[in-house]
Amino acid sequence: MTRLFLTEMKATHLVAIAGAGLVLTLPVLIFGLPFLSDDAGFHAVWYSHFSKQLWMGDLYPRWLMEMNGGLGSPVFFFYPPVPYFFTSMLRPFFPNDPAGLHQLGVSASVALIASGLTAYLWLKNVAEPNAALMAAILYMAMPYHLAADLYVRASFAEYWTFVWMPLVLYFIHRLASGYKLAFVGVAVSYALLIMTHLPTTLIFSVVLFCYAICLAPKKRKLKMLSIISGAAMLGVGLAAIYLLPVMTTQQFVLLSRMSTGYFSYQNWLFFAKLSLWREDKVTIALLVANMFLIATCAFLMIRSSRDSRRKEMSRFWYAVAIASVLMMTELSKPVWLVVPVLQRIQFPWRFNTALCLSASALLAMAISSIGRRSSSSLRIVSALALLLILAWIPPTVWKAWKSFPQTNPNQHDISERKEQIEQSRDPTEYRPRWNKSMAAIDWELSVDENLWDQLMTRDIESLLHRAGSSAEHQPDPIIIDGIGRAEINARKPREIDLHVGTSTGVSLIVPQFYYPYWTAQSAGEPNSLPLSPSEPDGLLSLRVPPGDHLIQLRLGRSGAELSGQIISLASLMIALSLVLYLRLFQNADGFFSNRAWTTTRTR
Repeated sequence: MTRLFLTEMKATHLVAIAGAGLVLTLPVLIFGLPFLSDDAGFHAVWYSHFSKQLWMGDLYPRWLMEMNGGLGSPVFFFYPPVPYFFTSMLRPFFPNDPAGLHQLGVSASVALIASGLTAYLWLKNVAEPNAALMAAILYMAMPYHLAADLYVRASFAEYWTFVWMPLVLYFIHRLASGYKLAFVGVAVSYALLIMTHLPTTLIFSVVLFCYAICLAPKKRKLKMLSIISGAAMLGVGLAAIYLLPVMTTQQFVLLSRMSTGYFSYQNWLFFAKLSLWREDKVTIALLVANMFLIATCAFLMIRSSRDSRRKEMSRFWYAVAIASVLMMTELSKPVWLVVPVLQRIQFPWRFNTALCLSASALLAMAISSIGRRSSSSLRIVSALALLLILAWIPPTVWKAWKSFPQTNPNQHDISERKEQIEQSRDPTEYRPRWNKSMAAIDWELSVDENLWDQLMTRDIESLLHRAGSSAEHQPDPIIIDGIGRAEINARKPREIDLHVGTSTGVSLIVPQFYYPYWTAQSAGEPNSLPLSPSEPDGLLSLRVPPGDHLIQLRLGRSGAELSGQIISLASLMIALSLVLYLRLFQNADGFFSNRAWTTTRTR
């Protein structure tokens, strides 16, 4: 499959995409992930602990032992791991980068270049190669992709989805052209998307199925839909190792609170509650207007083409652009209410991911149409589109300039990020629900960002103070009843070994958040010791009988984890079997055969 990608790329085009990616991400290659961006601190601490545990032999780090000042975190039971797995391959080359910011910066550059390559592969199926190249580079530079997701928000997971979405569309084209192995390609790339960012997956999945139907010949649309459904189901199976725990264990953390206050979709729909975050909403609205006008200009340019297939594809992508914009406005509120799962997207402006895809496809087809008919009105529309694209440059440069301490010495923000990294602080939604101080906070207060930041800082600092944690010293066990001593002998991923000596028996608190799958057992004893959450912090609490004990605390695999592993392994075996079968029977007829589908590439 790698050979297939390389044969479909001209060397000069590959170099052009790589060069553009390096230029666009030069600041992050030099300084690392933008330190003053919204989520850089969270991704730095997640990544540094994830990669550390991975290289220690924890093949899928879910519970990060040293997060939150040493109290642990279940974050990767819920947060998608794929971008962190890829980035972790860089760890041996950066021994002096403990926070991982430079590794994340290199990963961001790689992701941008990879997104350009996958977009080029996809767009070559709807436009001429040179037009596909230009549109792929524009895809890389689109404000939501580059400025918003990288330099402003450092939305690392969503940023990586721009690699996988075009790859899925590319394989759909290959499948429609009769290439049998593309079935597995759709499944694998869809699984990678699921394990990268679920909100984007939810948005994109509708586009995926509609696109497959649009590509299929009239008499083959139902069959194409069934094939794509099968590939998507195989992709879900491949991603079950992540997806099943996510879907079945959310009640153990505070993720349900993420539909209120700042995180409620209702507060971010355009033309609703303009008094809240006015500056942010105006900025996003201008970005959306710019992208939609570019899509409109491209659509008008394609209408002058005589290629009927290209016109049909332009109607599809312009419909996607219109739907994406509408889903960001208050006009779509009934849809959000009728389909409650959409509310998990949180921020309607995430539909910019679909808008970027549609604009890229329209631009590729429009560029292919230039020169065939050059009327004065077409030249005006082309000039307007060019001006709108050039308008990306000043705000992108400005946002990139403001996102690094070397160019924006805002001491308050710098010290806040440093403290966040030093404490390895988690977002509050991943706090186990037995932590009563956080569970008691009214999340509607998050509409006041300054107040919310103060509450979150005060809460974590008071929690770490009670646990005895500091930047120089991880917390020790605390005896709350009885006479004795307790110390931690070893801490490994999902494992804590305690040495407890007591003549009276003791009740003690182990400095790690309680979670249902923790177990405690005294070495050599057949029975487990009962564990419970401490009051009010929700840490591990247990009673140890008199004597000298080696207590082994282990975070076991839940039924959802084990089931997910089995389903993913079975799906992987199915995928490998399909690859082997299709490689051996390339000329076999079937619903993948070349006679079943006609290519959609336009020349």
